[in-house]
Amino acid sequence: MNPFLASSLLCRVTTWTVTVAMLLPTVVACTSAPTADAGTARLDGLVVDGTRRAGDREAGLAVVVRSGVREEAYAGMTLRPGDRIDTGPRADAVLRYASGTEVVLRPSSGGRIGSLTEFVGEVFVKVKGFFSVDTTFVKAGARGTAYVVRTHAGGTTSVIVIEGIVDVGSTTGAWPTVPLSAGTMTLAHPRGPQPMPANVDDLTRTRDWVDRVERLVPPPGGVSRSALIAIGFAAAIAAAILLNRNKGSDRGDPPPATTSTPAGTGTRETRPPPPPPPSQPPREPR
Repeated sequence: MNPFLASSLLCRVTTWTVTVAMLLPTVVACTSAPTADAGTARLDGLVVDGTRRAGDREAGLAVVVRSGVREEAYAGMTLRPGDRIDTGPRADAVLRYASGTEVVLRPSSGGRIGSLTEFVGEVFVKVKGFFSVDTTFVKAGARGTAYVVRTHAGGTTSVIVIEGIVDVGSTTGAWPTVPLSAGTMTLAHPRGPQPMPANVDDLTRTRDWVDRVERLVPPPGGVSRSALIAIGFAAAIAAAILLNRNKGSDRGDPPPATTSTPAGTGTRETRPPPPPPPSQPPREPR
């Protein structure tokens, strides 16, 4: 055989072998049955009053209901699919799943472990793999993204997207699934989602809350994800600002008032000159 052809064939075989070797773990993972740990989460920590990490056996902050039995929730507890966790009025909770997904619960929030079903309250989710937060009427599912879900009176749910795309659907099939992108939000139920720009102040407050809790309860490896989360929020805030500006342009809103900033003074609005005083009738000579 021609040496050149033999060398070319050998390179092709080697390339295909390496490609198959790289793809094989993915193929096996996709075709394998779920493991017993699928959906298992760990309660990594509780934060009290937003200021300190709870002690290892500090009681009265959160509860877990397992097989109908109610028990105190403590840091380090393993939560399995079907368990329900609820935080009290003073406690934030940090759950970390085996997949790498991280969940931060606000006080007076809770749901059933698996993804997070029968959810009430407010939750921030940083997803690895696929994850869904399901309320009574609304489900918000995503793969490899970050978002916030809040429930309100009457079953209305708000979804705010920080990173990636989140599919917002109806648990009852009342309306078709609507994709939301970063920097947008929606309110859903009883009507379908109506995407709109997220509120920048709300994004900022949520970022500060997540960052504070993340710093108090870092991952077990000690490598905080605060910087990555902050980058995601910064991008969402920038997207929301841009979307709000474009929305104003589409409506034909007038540009903001002109401002002037004289040297050494604060910013002040430019005002039109005052109208001239009313003219006085001429006075008769004496």
